[in-house]
Amino acid sequence: MIILLLSFTLMYFGDPYPFSLNKMFMLFSIFFFGISPYVQYKYGVSLWGGTGFTSDDYIKQNGIIIIIILTYYFLYILNSKIDFTRRKLKKENYKTYTKKTLEYSSLFLLIVAVCASIIIVDFNNYEWKNLFMRTNLAESEDVSKPLTLIITKFIYPIPIICLIFFKLYIDKNKFIEILLITLVLLTNFPTANARFYIAATYLPLLIVYFKTLRTSYMKLNHIVLAGFLIVFPFLHQFRRISNINEIKFRLDFEMFTQGHFDTYQMFMRVTKYNIITMGDQLWTTLLFFVPRSMWDQKSVASGAFVSDYLGLNYNNISMNYFGEGYINFGFLGILTFIIFLAIINARLDKHFWSNHYRNWSLVKVFYLFLLGLQFFILRGSLLSAFAYTIGIFSSICFIYLLLNLFGKRVS
Repeated sequence: MIILLLSFTLMYFGDPYPFSLNKMFMLFSIFFFGISPYVQYKYGVSLWGGTGFTSDDYIKQNGIIIIIILTYYFLYILNSKIDFTRRKLKKENYKTYTKKTLEYSSLFLLIVAVCASIIIVDFNNYEWKNLFMRTNLAESEDVSKPLTLIITKFIYPIPIICLIFFKLYIDKNKFIEILLITLVLLTNFPTANARFYIAATYLPLLIVYFKTLRTSYMKLNHIVLAGFLIVFPFLHQFRRISNINEIKFRLDFEMFTQGHFDTYQMFMRVTKYNIITMGDQLWTTLLFFVPRSMWDQKSVASGAFVSDYLGLNYNNISMNYFGEGYINFGFLGILTFIIFLAIINARLDKHFWSNHYRNWSLVKVFYLFLLGLQFFILRGSLLSAFAYTIGIFSSICFIYLLLNLFGKRVS
C-alpha cells in the first residue's frame, strides 16, 4: 500500500507535464511493484519454480523498492528543477511547429519505408500469418546473428518512424500518408509483435495524431493504464493461438499471477540469494552486438542467468532494471542505476517540454519512443531492452540523416 500510494501520488503530482518519463516510471511501479506482488503474495504464487518466498522476503524487498522510489524522485527533482506553480502547461505553449512542405521529401520517405517493408516481408517468408499474427518465426532465428539483429532491431521500426517524420515535418500529401499507414500496418501490425514493441512504436503515433494527448494532463497515462488492463491481455493471446477463431474478448486479471509480471520476484531472487557478477552482465548488455562465436565468455540475459543459477524451470524470463543493477554491483549497482535513470528522465522531460513545438529536434522524436521503451527497460531484461532501444535510436538517426542529405534540412 505504501508503494502504491507513493507511485500514484508521484505520478499525478510529481511533475507538471501532461505526460513524461517520470509518469511512466511511476505507472510501471504501480503495476509491477504494487499490484502484481500483492496478488502473487496473496495467492502464494512462486513463478518459475524454485523455493518460495516468505513474508520477510516480501517485507525486505518492499523496503528496498520504497527506498528506490524515494531516492529516484529526489534525484529527479534535483536534476529537473521543476516549477510546481505550473501544474499544467499553458495552451499557448502548444502552437504547432510550422512544417516544411516538400513533395520530394515525402516521396523519399515513402521510398525508404517501401524498401524496409520489402525486407520485412521477405524476412517473414511472404506469409500473411507471420505478418498479422504473432508467431515464433523471429524467435526461432538465432538472435545473435548480425543479420537477424539488424532486421528485427533496426529495419522493423523504419516504416513507423517514416510516418512519424512525415507527420512532424511534411503532413500535406494525404495519398502518401495513406500509403505510409498501410505499410505500417503491413509490417508492424499490433497482433504480430511483442507488446512492449507495440507500446514503444504506437504511443508516438497516438501522440503525433491526437493533440489532446499533448494538452490534457495525464490522458496518455490513463490510456496506457487501460491498455495494460484490456489491450495487453488481448494481444497476449496471439502468442499461443493458431487460429483466429480462438481469440477471446475478456478482461483477464489473472495476468498478475502469470509470467509477464515476474519482474518483482526475479528482483527479489537476486537480492535474497545475493547474486552478483561484478559487471559481467553489464558488459554483455553493452556489447550485445558481438556474436558469441567471437566471444566465448559472453553471458546470457540476466533473467536466464539467474534461472540457470537457481535451477528454475524456465529461462526466457525478465530481470528488473534495478535487479540488473544489483546483479552487477550489489546495492552500489542499484544506486548507480537509480542515478542514471533519474538524470536521464529529468533532463529529457525538461528538454521535451521546453518550447515544445518550436522545433522537433532529433532528441524529441526519440523521446516519444522512449515513453514506451521505458516500460521494457524497467521490466527487463536489460540485454534485450538495450538492443531494441539502440536499434530504434539508430533507425531514427538514419532516417533523419537521409532527410538532411537528400531533402531540404528539416531542423
